[in-house]
Amino acid sequence: MKRWSVAGFALLVLVGASISLVAQDAASFCGEFGVRSVTMLAEGYVKGLIDAMHVMTATSEMKSGDWETMKPLLAQFEESELSYNAWFLQPDGSYYKVATDLASANLSDRAYFSRVMAGETTLGDLVFSRSTGRKSMVLTAPVEVEGQIIGALGVTLYLDDFSNLLDDKLMLPPGLSFYAHNATGEIAIHPSNALILEPIASAAIDLVPGGIQISDFFGWTFVLGTPQDE
Repeated sequence: MKRWSVAGFALLVLVGASISLVAQDAASFCGEFGVRSVTMLAEGYVKGLIDAMHVMTATSEMKSGDWETMKPLLAQFEESELSYNAWFLQPDGSYYKVATDLASANLSDRAYFSRVMAGETTLGDLVFSRSTGRKSMVLTAPVEVEGQIIGALGVTLYLDDFSNLLDDKLMLPPGLSFYAHNATGEIAIHPSNALILEPIASAAIDLVPGGIQISDFFGWTFVLGTPQDE
């Protein structure tokens, strides 16, 4: 039987270690690239939506403050690749939707209400929609006329449809999945829609090397990993 010299064995160990390090670096690169792709895609969609909202709030229809005047514009605005409802929020917390006109609920107790009425564009609030019960993220943009906030344009983005859209667009390799959670540990995005708005302990996705990124835009943490049931 051939005997290995000490030097030969050491060389074999070094080569094996190098291969292992290359494999780890490759896995880390894939994790970093994958999670960056997820984050950038999610950010791109929502940044585009906010830009569109700001265009909308500058129109004469929105600045009129009259629901019947702005309603046709909001109906067109809802025709999007993204799945959402648009609505007009009044300073007393009441609001109008395209499908139902004046809603029965009041939103003055929502966390975003005081901020948008103070002139701030808001995003990232995770809620169960009061009109539909669906798991959603709310975005709002103030409507200002002559230095006064007369109301706000609101968007209810449905998180299950948003997660499915990201999953379809990303086309990740088999055995990889993703999710995002906010600063309080609620899952905001997940291909398994039942887990949205659940605590991150329920995510059932194990992190791959390099597969984590914090989005300054959302304030969310995005994770790329392998589903635990695979």
